[in-house]
Amino acid sequence: MKNIVIIDDYHEPDFKPSALIKEYLRLVETDIRSYFLKQGKLQMIDCPGCGSNEINSTFAKFGLTYVECSICHSLRISPRPETEAVYRYFTESSARFFWRDQLSKTTQKKRKEKIVKPRYEWIVDSYREYFPDAENILDINTNQSVIVEELVALANFKRKMLFNPFLDSDAIDLNGIEILKGAIDDLGLENEIDVITLFEVIDRTVDVDKLFTSIHRVLKDGGLCFITAILSSGFDLQLLWDRADHLIPPDRMNVLSVEGFQALFERHGFKCLEFSTPGILDLEIVARTIKENLEINIPRFVKYMIDNRGAPTKKAFQQFLEANQLSSYGRILVKKE
Repeated sequence: MKNIVIIDDYHEPDFKPSALIKEYLRLVETDIRSYFLKQGKLQMIDCPGCGSNEINSTFAKFGLTYVECSICHSLRISPRPETEAVYRYFTESSARFFWRDQLSKTTQKKRKEKIVKPRYEWIVDSYREYFPDAENILDINTNQSVIVEELVALANFKRKMLFNPFLDSDAIDLNGIEILKGAIDDLGLENEIDVITLFEVIDRTVDVDKLFTSIHRVLKDGGLCFITAILSSGFDLQLLWDRADHLIPPDRMNVLSVEGFQALFERHGFKCLEFSTPGILDLEIVARTIKENLEINIPRFVKYMIDNRGAPTKKAFQQFLEANQLSSYGRILVKKE
């Protein structure tokens, strides 16, 4: 199994301008009350990673409860909203319109350059190595227009599809990309898809087991699934925990650990070909958060390193996190066996 270490240079404000983030979080909190707490039902679930119902700890964010699995240490919101309520939130809420029309557009250029383009370079390199005859690709629940642009630019795929995109497809030049809507099991795609992409989709999926059962059904034998996700086992999340400001419901409804993902893949018949954690912002996020919140206690060693060591040491420490699957951003490739 591969673990790729990526050496790059960018900073948190490139993707999270503080003034816009504050307004976005205000809208999220308001919309969570409206869409999830004042109406609809909340349902208890077991760990979407290992399937355990044993709980190690809990904390609340915006009125919803995060539960830590005592077996694999994945985080999940439980009780959680039903699928229909979450879909309405992502298609109708003020927070999502603000994210689409203001926040994402402000950071779009950097995201395309530093995040989205490298993802598709990864896809091209990987399918050429593991499934060179791939002819079709299905992206599930995307919410970024820049992903559509990169999908259009992909060569060698005869069929390109977006399934239930959370974006205004009428305002985008799809250039031959098909839009598929409804339930994935009703699409008639059994054993038909070569490549599937799930970019931060697991994070915001109500029923992860149902999703992976469906993905296994529609993928060909040996078909590839490319995944990106936030990891509860990452350095900044482990240190900041309930104070981690990028732990935002319902975008982060499931925050699996490395071990949680491994259990999920094994349960659903997938072989993991690559599990990398190429995030480079963990230490920077911790430093910024404790500077803004002086009451947060972190280990003396970490505070010493942040306060007293220069850029080379911090960069080397971040590369250590990447090399040992300890960053909080996961880039994962699995194959249907």
